[in-house]
Amino acid sequence: MLSIRYSTPQINVKSYRLNRIEGQAVYASPSQKWELGSGNGLCVTLFNKKNSEFVATVTTDGKGQFEFANIAPGKYVLIALAGDLQKIIIPIQLIPAGKANKPQRLLVHLREKEDKRKSYVTPVTNLALRKELLTMVEQDQNIRNEMIKSGVDHLSKGILARMDVIDSRNTARMKGIIRRYGWPGPELVGWDGTEAAFILVQHADHSFQKELLPLMQKEYKTGDLSGPNYALFIDRVLVEDGRPQVYGSRATPFDQWKGGEPVLYPIADEPNVDKRRAEAGLSSLAEYREMLKQMYHPQSK
Repeated sequence: MLSIRYSTPQINVKSYRLNRIEGQAVYASPSQKWELGSGNGLCVTLFNKKNSEFVATVTTDGKGQFEFANIAPGKYVLIALAGDLQKIIIPIQLIPAGKANKPQRLLVHLREKEDKRKSYVTPVTNLALRKELLTMVEQDQNIRNEMIKSGVDHLSKGILARMDVIDSRNTARMKGIIRRYGWPGPELVGWDGTEAAFILVQHADHSFQKELLPLMQKEYKTGDLSGPNYALFIDRVLVEDGRPQVYGSRATPFDQWKGGEPVLYPIADEPNVDKRRAEAGLSSLAEYREMLKQMYHPQSK
């Protein structure tokens, strides 16, 4: 673990009033327009603001999450640092539970030292909605993992029926969330919450997805929706409409694969698809095919 020394926050840095100190770190490399992964192994340290003394240190886990437990109310300075990343220094006032206007957690946006963009912190304001989305996506992923384990070549009707029930319930709830809040972005539900929301709308019915397309295009243009997620979404809508996909992210059902080799739906201007995929932050089409093969038919050669 890194040894971090106390540093005084800059005068213009925002101070956060929190009833608990927790959050998630997310990372974007200098070559990425979007945050595409969690900041794992980040050393997060608390100091007493009054006397600059060390209080506690934690390290972000495999999902970039961190939490300080059993910290007394008071004024602190949080310092986050790892490797070649820019250091983050923010003042925090920890207040007793129930005293804060609204419970919050921190979203730590990491940038490398050579990145022209600066690391920064934003609050996550709707923790209840975040928790709900994470629960919903856990159910979504559990049933799909069950389907994969049962064998994609012989899909269980029982599993498919349960998946339809889960998807219908989640879709109905996502419609309500988006009507009330618009797209649930990271400032509302955290990076993990908005990623969960995206997975859920990926598995919604086609009519709802078509309805969402203008909103998703807007979020992509403003940088609030990542290129990979936008590519997956627009390809799904196009394929369901019977039109060629743009990024080649949609494969046909498993029973249409040939000898365990993925078969993709038609792609518009396929000779230039890798260029479009790169612009959206995706790997090459060949690498994507291999990933699908290893995920769903790992024994195939």
